[in-house]
Amino acid sequence: MTRIPKPSFLRRQRLEQESLTLGFALIMALALAIASPAFLNSNNLASLQTSIAPNLIVALGMMTLFMIGRFDLSVGAVMGISGITTAIVLDSGYPMAVGIMAGLATGLAIGAFNGFMVACLKINHLIVTLGVLYMTRGVIEVIMVGAKLAGFTSFPPAFTAMGQWGLGGISGLFLFALLLCLLFELFLRLTFPGRSLLFLGGNPQAAEATGLNRPKIEFLAFMLSGGLAALAGILMTARVGMANRYMGEGLEMQIFIACLIGGGSIAGGKGSYLGALIGVMFIALLTNAFNLLTVPSEWQAVVIGAILVLVVVVDAIMVLRKSGRPWRTLFGLRPAHIGS
Repeated sequence: MTRIPKPSFLRRQRLEQESLTLGFALIMALALAIASPAFLNSNNLASLQTSIAPNLIVALGMMTLFMIGRFDLSVGAVMGISGITTAIVLDSGYPMAVGIMAGLATGLAIGAFNGFMVACLKINHLIVTLGVLYMTRGVIEVIMVGAKLAGFTSFPPAFTAMGQWGLGGISGLFLFALLLCLLFELFLRLTFPGRSLLFLGGNPQAAEATGLNRPKIEFLAFMLSGGLAALAGILMTARVGMANRYMGEGLEMQIFIACLIGGGSIAGGKGSYLGALIGVMFIALLTNAFNLLTVPSEWQAVVIGAILVLVVVVDAIMVLRKSGRPWRTLFGLRPAHIGS
């Protein structure tokens, strides 16, 4: 009797793509440390922490959507308007708790709108969230008409302290994001609702047949995405001590790429929150490399765009392979109906 080989630890834990991306990130970090002495400078490491932390918080929500085969392109705009909402409330003299709740409520409300349009009205999530991105950016511009370039900068000391505290040279915001990521990963692996996300994304028909309520889960996932984007916006507003029209601009593509190379899939049924962390780290290191090596901004856009196209193509190929398509039929070399 032939003995079936035991799957590797990484395969059992569904962390093969995550480990590959982590390997590339470590190689990039080593190359940067050799190529640029400034990489290991304390200021540069602090800057890396500051860029990773809010992106990771947003990526946790995006990865949740990826698991069920959805994504949210409005997260950058939600991050921006939530920070501005908090700043306006604080600038009006209200207590810090009221300002934070107002910012969170803004993100949750936009997430609920996205969720309602997608889960209840069955409108394509790309169209909905892209439309919300433009609408929200338009609202931000209306709010900020006549405002100074720096935007709102008058905050209570306790609010700025919330974003600027640290421990042993490590940013408190970074530590909070890591703790949040750990809690989400434990939720994914140790609870039935967490495991059901991958089940719903990987086999929607079977998942719904077992009683999983897809519209409800989709709605809550979009609310979570909006709430986490709002939380990131509030914390970054506290961190930098200002809220302006530029916060979160272009962030959605960075988070989208980070989740894809971190193990997520547009088709759903894949992903982990650990992968979101690794993907965000990779993008942060890549951006840091651009800055340290003084790569022109136009070439930065070319590289980011090329990575996006590459990961989408690879993801599409993996989805086709999962469905049983032979390699030689994927690129039109042989019709799919001809036996392999």
